Amino acid sequence: MCLSPYFFAFTLSLCFATFAKDTFTPYTADNVPTNVIDLWKDYDARAEALETKIIKEWKKDGVVSRYITFKVGTFKGQDARIAAYYCFPENGKKNPAFVWSHGGGQRADRKRGEYFAKRGFATVDINWLGRPMEEGIEENTDWGKVDPTQGPGFYKKALRKHWKRGLEADEFTIDPVDSPRNNNWFLLVVAARRAITFLENQPAVNADKIGFSGFSMGGTITSMTAMDPRLKAVAPFVGGTGFLHEDFPGLERTGLKAHYAKPGHLEMYVNTVDPSAYWPHVKVPVLFINSTNDFHAVFDRVYQTMDLLPHKNWRVSMNMHKNHGPGGEQWIMLNKWFNLYLKGNNERMPATPPSTFNLKANEAHFSVSPENNNKDLVEVEIYYSHNPNSITRFWKRAKATSDGKTWQAKIAHKKNVPLYTFALCRYKLSKEEETLSGNTSSYSLFSQEYSYVPDNFKIENLKELAKDQVLFEDFSQGLQDWKWRHGSINTYKFQDPSFVYDNKKLNITINPKQDAYYLQLSVDSRFLGGGRDIGRFHCTIPITAGEQKDIVIKTTDFKSHDKKPKAVQWSRISKFSLALINQKTKQRVNLSTKEGLSMIKSIKLID
Repeated sequence: MCLSPYFFAFTLSLCFATFAKDTFTPYTADNVPTNVIDLWKDYDARAEALETKIIKEWKKDGVVSRYITFKVGTFKGQDARIAAYYCFPENGKKNPAFVWSHGGGQRADRKRGEYFAKRGFATVDINWLGRPMEEGIEENTDWGKVDPTQGPGFYKKALRKHWKRGLEADEFTIDPVDSPRNNNWFLLVVAARRAITFLENQPAVNADKIGFSGFSMGGTITSMTAMDPRLKAVAPFVGGTGFLHEDFPGLERTGLKAHYAKPGHLEMYVNTVDPSAYWPHVKVPVLFINSTNDFHAVFDRVYQTMDLLPHKNWRVSMNMHKNHGPGGEQWIMLNKWFNLYLKGNNERMPATPPSTFNLKANEAHFSVSPENNNKDLVEVEIYYSHNPNSITRFWKRAKATSDGKTWQAKIAHKKNVPLYTFALCRYKLSKEEETLSGNTSSYSLFSQEYSYVPDNFKIENLKELAKDQVLFEDFSQGLQDWKWRHGSINTYKFQDPSFVYDNKKLNITINPKQDAYYLQLSVDSRFLGGGRDIGRFHCTIPITAGEQKDIVIKTTDFKSHDKKPKAVQWSRISKFSLALINQKTKQRVNLSTKEGLSMIKSIKLID
């Protein structure tokens, strides 16, 4: 009997699949690492063949884009493979390159890779979550017998109903005992390190000029990969801060401690999983891109994290009054950062603005002296707040004086109340630039943040600041305290503790002119912490055309999104949104323009 050579090939591959050596030897209870150095010391991201497959290729406008898959490793006897977009300039050169890691619920994006390829970078954008990338292409990320994803709602081959935050062993973990490798982050970082290996092996990549960046969960992956010695610079976006287990001052249950309640697990998490365990080992320049009210990379922890670095070569840029959404001023910083540290360009990059902070009996003095050698500094804004919850914190603009070199602000201070302050320094670009979040003519850098938190602080102490004020907003400073997004203006101003909210009504003065409108209000209490979340509410009020009119709104005018009989409390609003919709055209008024905003004259708190 003559057997086909294909039979032997199939049999051989089956044997290799059956007896393939796992990437990691499972731990026993007595050899689980207790720090990140021991956790990673025996892992070599170059050891296993990548077995890269090119699924599809596109060529357009001087850019080559490839849909690829490569091997992450072998776990529990089965290979895990990850899909990605690999994009690079078609220039015959060895280009600087970086890995991009998407965020939770997201996927790799070919357009993002093409954008950076047109700017001289090669990128590999890993699709760790396994969501579909291209219509008509089924081959995708396949984690095999392990699962670091977010469940079947995103990854059709999910083995669990949710993502795995804990350290306990189950049938889908690498280790049969409680271990940091059982947490979803470990496998995602393995994939990230393999992506660096992929770039190292590409003819179009300069292996000595590789960086890493990522968004949200991808920012956390960036932080946990940043100590890889092959990297030359990193830039986490809205993710990657340490100290995620810590509560906000005066607000219990706002950290992740509850997820690690099993004896020994919190210590294991802090020492081997939390990004604070990784940052002390990061030797390369760090750019941290964020939003001031980010739920994932909360403001204060960004600075706690930067303090862990063994060097001072870091910058921070954040989008004001925004949650989880960097703007053009932040996105352009990524281009500049990698131009400087990967391309080696003579890129303009001012230092983190030097600042000082002095606390006196009833007053704090803050000053900042930003670099302005190129005469490109266009604005300095000093902000402060008393709210210990940096997700819902309202940042108040301080009145500042300047001699042209140093900006100073005096801020009233009470010993029983926290105080947080920093400066935003805005610089102009030499020309308008396109970013992945619109065009921008400027970029911003943040100073160090300074904070004072009294011992034994209780959230009730904020009531010491409350004053009975009528005028809540008159828009005399435009949208200084607001953000325009998706047809609404949004503010965190209801978290300003200087107002008395009890038993008040809102009085919104509107001039509708010749058209009739709907006034649409939405309120959100998420992320307040300490059991203060009461849900989301909305209210829609018809406004007749004609003369200026006062619209009085009570807390009982709002309807709960979950239709439960709950009432709004002004002091428990984290984010307040306002929109005007033309009744005839159904179009939203652009309240980000001077003409649109002029229709809203004021918002008052009345009895």
